[in-house]
Amino acid sequence: MTSHQLSPGVRSVLAAPRGHRFPRPARPQRTVPSRVVPATSPRAKSPQSEWARTGLPWSESHQDRQERLLRQMQGNPRVAYMLEHGPLPHWVHVARQQRERKAREAATTRAEPERVLLRGRHRAPRRWWGWPATAISSTLLLGLTTLEILGQPLSHNIGIPA
Repeated sequence: MTSHQLSPGVRSVLAAPRGHRFPRPARPQRTVPSRVVPATSPRAKSPQSEWARTGLPWSESHQDRQERLLRQMQGNPRVAYMLEHGPLPHWVHVARQQRERKAREAATTRAEPERVLLRGRHRAPRRWWGWPATAISSTLLLGLTTLEILGQPLSHNIGIPA
């Protein structure tokens, strides 16, 4: 297929710069959602008319949306179970109570935690060489002091000048 056989529409698409070859769907305008009006107010509107007016699905309140979705899912066994037992499973409530209890206990005790020496994870703990170093240095000091004490009279008797 040569260039003279292409239709003008295909040619214009191929001639467009990268990123501008195909049109994108228009995004809705980002506006601030309208103030939620109570359902009992005379100014209250149905969600469908609000959607048609603003085009924003979040202009209805959370409770209105939940009621609308529950009406749509009437007869669903999972929804019936949720309405009977609550939206969250039992273990979520138990875990929340345990977290709150531990937080209360931690807030009341406020004990000073023990200081732990931090070491690198990839190394074995270092041995402490303090005692052997102390023993060696004290032995050398004792030997030097002994040599000094015994060396003075010995050098005088032999006649070595000090």
